[in-house]
Amino acid sequence: MIRSGRVACAYYEPMKGLLYVLEDTQETPHFDLTRMLLEQANPDIILSSSKSDDVFIDALREYTDVAGGVFQIRPHKEFSPSTGRDKLLSLSCLSQLPMDISDLPRSSDVESDSLLFNAYDLLRVRNHSSTDPNAQRWNALIRLANFASVQSSPICMACVGALIDHLIRERAASDFDDEGIASVDIKDIEILALNEVMQINADALLSLQVFENESHASVHSDKTKEGLSLFGTLNGTKTTLGRALLRTWLLRPSLSLSVINDRHEAVECFMRLENLATATLMHNHLKGIKNMPRILSVLRTGRGKLVDWQGFVKFTFHTTMLRDTLMELRHASGVDIIKKLMSALDVATFKEIGSRVNDIVDWEESAIAERVCVRPHIDEELDNRKHVYNGIDSVLSAVAKQLSESVSPDIAPFLNVVYFPQLGYLICIPMLDEWQGEAGIQAIDGWTFQVRSIYVAYMDTYIGDLHSTIVDRELEIIQDLLEEVLVVDDAMGKACDVCAEADCLLSFAEASRLYDYKRPEMVQDNYIEIIGGRHPLHEQVVDTFVPNDARIMGGAGAGSSPNTPDNIEQWNSVILCTGANACGKVTTNLDILDFVPAESATLGIVDKIFTRISTRESVSRVQSAFMIDLNQVSLALRNCTDRSLILLDEFGKGTLPTDGAGLFCGVLQHLLNRGDRCPKVLVATHFHDVFNSDILDPSRAPISFRHMQVMFTSSCGLILDSDTHASSTTNEDRAHKLGPGEKITYLYRVGEGLSLESHAAKCAAMFGIPTRMVERAEYVSQLISAHELGRLLDEEMTVEERAELEDAEAVCRRFLEWNLSPEENEGVDVNARLAFVLGRNEKND
Repeated sequence: MIRSGRVACAYYEPMKGLLYVLEDTQETPHFDLTRMLLEQANPDIILSSSKSDDVFIDALREYTDVAGGVFQIRPHKEFSPSTGRDKLLSLSCLSQLPMDISDLPRSSDVESDSLLFNAYDLLRVRNHSSTDPNAQRWNALIRLANFASVQSSPICMACVGALIDHLIRERAASDFDDEGIASVDIKDIEILALNEVMQINADALLSLQVFENESHASVHSDKTKEGLSLFGTLNGTKTTLGRALLRTWLLRPSLSLSVINDRHEAVECFMRLENLATATLMHNHLKGIKNMPRILSVLRTGRGKLVDWQGFVKFTFHTTMLRDTLMELRHASGVDIIKKLMSALDVATFKEIGSRVNDIVDWEESAIAERVCVRPHIDEELDNRKHVYNGIDSVLSAVAKQLSESVSPDIAPFLNVVYFPQLGYLICIPMLDEWQGEAGIQAIDGWTFQVRSIYVAYMDTYIGDLHSTIVDRELEIIQDLLEEVLVVDDAMGKACDVCAEADCLLSFAEASRLYDYKRPEMVQDNYIEIIGGRHPLHEQVVDTFVPNDARIMGGAGAGSSPNTPDNIEQWNSVILCTGANACGKVTTNLDILDFVPAESATLGIVDKIFTRISTRESVSRVQSAFMIDLNQVSLALRNCTDRSLILLDEFGKGTLPTDGAGLFCGVLQHLLNRGDRCPKVLVATHFHDVFNSDILDPSRAPISFRHMQVMFTSSCGLILDSDTHASSTTNEDRAHKLGPGEKITYLYRVGEGLSLESHAAKCAAMFGIPTRMVERAEYVSQLISAHELGRLLDEEMTVEERAELEDAEAVCRRFLEWNLSPEENEGVDVNARLAFVLGRNEKND
């Protein structure tokens, strides 16, 4: 929701039961913050007020058209700050005190008679009166300030109110419950801290192929799977929460050096040779841990099935084994994730509650009965009922035989035993004639009349419905067990979060070991140095990947004096790469995350990543491909800092070459003119004509020029040239011209300097374009370079037309040679001279 130029939002993550809120924040006219929030949260449903600006609603609708999902415009009365505040105060996570007040010392145990003396008594009284609405509201008012600033964030409170209303409606529609806000499972509230995570938008995620959804092979299925992507490469997680956390880490990478270094320490520990077997065993134990937040949520509602209780017991078993496995790790005493696991895995408690569940639940009988059953010797009354129920056939036979002896011989042959739910086992007797009168049915001694039909009457004795009483008693026992289980709800939730983090780090270690990733050195300085870097995805689809180096520094624009690292290499904020078509300019870029595919790397923090690599076109977006490219670059220019990373590939294409080249140079010059605020920029381009002293002088611009090397071979396989003329700085110094039968080989190796040829015609021939078309394209290119494009008009002329055109050209040339000044024409016969120019005979004229 946006109001008066300030934006706020709230979104709910059902997997963990977390409510995320963004306090009122100043928004830009282009809704950049809103777009970033939408791309990071990736919501299924977006709610907005009916009084929102049309431009803001259009931006939300545009996002849902591209990313999918549902967009709803709700009445503005649902977006009320007071309503949102009241609903927040009604949440159990705020109104119910999380601590166990019974652990507080008694008043008699407090030696001081100060205010602390009365505080313990007050908390204890409020704990005992937890059902008091006033006490709950008082608790929520005190604790709400820990989560959000109510007074300064009215828009945020309005968003919270609308979101909770929607959750209540959805829960009532799906579960047919009308419990109000009590049905909303919100365990905690977190503030979105955008300054602690990297900003990477959907275009960058798509361009860097962080995620890649592939459609199902069947046209009848709308399911997708992860294709070749960075997420798919790193994802070796074994748990549902671990997979979700890994996706979150890739969507919102951390900017905290301490957090990043802690992760690196953990990955390095798991990759040690002496820890490989232990790390594998840890991962196997994590595989047995199910989605406990979901399981506990289902159990809390009383709808837990056998599989949920089995998942609960498996959790207690595997966490216990995981805790024991941690003791076998070497050099792990200082690793943060190990400390978290040791603290979060309360083995004694988990083992006790797991044994308690295992002792009560009869797994075999539960599987047969398809419900949760109780073991024998847990409850004596239940055991007696089951004993009678299991021998009910013989009991009923004896009862029927006894009854047949006490009734009239006429009805004894028709006596039967039937079962009715809720009524139990009844004796079925045909209706007698005397029972049809006013006196009605007369009960037989020892039997009680239950119900009648037209032809039969049903009577009952002490047996009743044993099955329902057994089920009811088992439900009571399971409910008592559930209350014991929910005592460790919070402890299990924290353990699951830590296990998910360990799952991700073990997955990183596995991928780093498999693909030979190395630990980078993280620094506060604003530069990136990569030695022998590889692309994490491209190296998986080629036989041999050629590694390359990269050095780039932020804040090294025109007129700046950055503190460069102590070496002789050139450090600039802009790296510009040229080369032939399809030579691999884009694949030299690296996805920087955790351990890196390189021999070594020194990395400074990157706060934002912007790209202009791929264009997401859609018929629903009334924008051309060129306009979409401009939007991507505009977003980068307006939001980048000196620590940002901008990737530009072929910016300026899709329009006139002159316009595209002008925009390209303008953007590049603008970034350089920022000086010490210049971001880190990686550029690939084919605008070779701009590299001259009049437009973009390579000898003066603070740009690191690089090119992709190629090799030329003759038809017999001889190497003609192993590289382009990379040091060329003018358009006159052209690269090697391909002759007949020559071939071009891409080396995928980065060299210094410029390459001023794209070899487009040769690339076209290599990729299947007919030879005659390629030769025609080369011929036209030569005419354009020589400014003789008009010769193309002569190709379709007849011999007579060509002769006439030659005569006209000769007339024009003679006329241009005629000096018409009076001094030169004094005494000249003008008619004769004009006849000469026109090529005519004066006598004939």
